[in-house]
Amino acid sequence: MGYGRGVLWLRFAKLLGVLILVAGTAAAVFPGISGSARKRLAYLVAGPGFGLTWIAGLLLVHWRGHSMLSTWVVGSLAGSLISLQGVLYAAGRERTSFTVAAIALVPLVVVLALMIWRPV
Repeated sequence: MGYGRGVLWLRFAKLLGVLILVAGTAAAVFPGISGSARKRLAYLVAGPGFGLTWIAGLLLVHWRGHSMLSTWVVGSLAGSLISLQGVLYAAGRERTSFTVAAIALVPLVVVLALMIWRPV
């Protein structure tokens, strides 16, 4: 199937959003970063990456004709929301823990797997 330029730009935006989201998430839960820097990273990096990922992803799902209720779409939306909650929780704490980092990072890995393999 051929792609129009719009779909290619959306794929690029989605990838860029994912990279920004993962970078902001990892930085926000990294234990060596102070509380104020963690908040800035969560709000100014992970937040916009999350928004760009969702907007581009939902537009891609629509344009490519997939159902919005597909397992991989619903799972990705839920996983990214759980991950974002972990990032925001980490931003509000003075210190992070392994558990908080896992709550933020593991759902992102699951979302990436769902985006690549797309179960029915």
